[in-house]
Order: sequence, then C-alpha cells, then structure tokens
Amino acid sequence: MTKLWLIGSNNRAKSHDLQLCLAYYGIAAVSYLTQTAKLSFPSETTTSYVQNAVTKAQFAAQQLQRPVIADDSGIEIPALPTTLGVTTARDLGVEMSGMARNQAILTALQSVTGVDRQATLRATLAAAWPDGRLLTVQATINGYIATTPAGQYSGGFDRIFWLPTTGRTLAELPAVWRLPRTHRGQAARQLSQQLSKMKGSVL
Repeated sequence: MTKLWLIGSNNRAKSHDLQLCLAYYGIAAVSYLTQTAKLSFPSETTTSYVQNAVTKAQFAAQQLQRPVIADDSGIEIPALPTTLGVTTARDLGVEMSGMARNQAILTALQSVTGVDRQATLRATLAAAWPDGRLLTVQATINGYIATTPAGQYSGGFDRIFWLPTTGRTLAELPAVWRLPRTHRGQAARQLSQQLSKMKGSVL
C-alpha cells in the first residue's frame, strides 16, 4: 500500500488543512513542496470539481512519479447564484487572502437574512498514481453564512460557515470535532474507505 502521499497543490493553507483531514483517517500525506521544487499546474478551465481535481492529481503524479492526492473545492450560496461554486477561487481572486474572501461574501450578503443565508461547502479529492490508476470521491456539508467571522481553530471559509448542528462556525470547533465535519474531512473518510478496498497500491 502507498505509505506516503504527496498533496498536489501550491496553496499551503489548503495543503495543511487537507493533510490534517487525511491524517485523521489514517492517510499519511505531505505537501509535494516539501519534496521538490514548485510545479506550474495546468489552469483550471472546466466547470467540474472532479475534472479540476483529476487534472491536478494526474499532472503531479506524472511529473513527480509519486502517488498524489489533489483537491478541488468551493462554496455554493444559493443567494449568490451566478458566482462561487467550482469557480470560487477565480470569482473571488486567486491571490485574495482568506480574510478578504470572507469579507467579500459577507458584503454581498449584507441584505440577506435568515434561511436565505444557506450555503454548501463541496470538496472533491482525486488520488492518482504514476501508472495511471485513479480514485475520486466527493463530499458536501450544509450550513449557513454567519453575519460576522468567528473562530480561531482554522481559517478560510471555516470562519464564516455556521453549522446549525453545533451552533458554531467550523473555525470555532477544535480539530477533533471540526475535521470529521468538514467537506474535506468527509471526503478524506470516503477516500480512506476506497483505498482500504484496493490491493497492490505501491509507491
């Protein structure tokens, strides 16, 4: 079985979060940047989470000749139907900080109240091997956009994504409670289950 996966992303914050989620379910992974020089990934040109994740994972697996896990994720807000989703990073600006992205969403929803602040976080993970093998999994979580950011345990959208089941934002939950509730955490659980069914997954 594959003992150590490389995470195919140049986003260090996303890689760290994914590393924690994978580790929670027993998958050892590190940013590929700890092993080699920075890659120039193909531009995201599709409207498919799956295709974006697969493209990144397969590209990195071929370039590095190592097993790679890549992620594509986004936030979907029905009150903002023409933006976000699979194009979240492009709509909000690839170089924009997490704090600035959150503020842009809060500003766009400033006149929206109650149940109309519903939101979904979606994640797709693609695991690719240099020999062409491929696995993909997807997961979503539903909640609401808070009126103000809250929480210190994590960053990004976690600070404005409020879970009705806990009465807190994701960022207000310590890792042991947060990780299994996140979209990436639930995708990591599915990936772990799929990998456990595979045989001969060698480095």
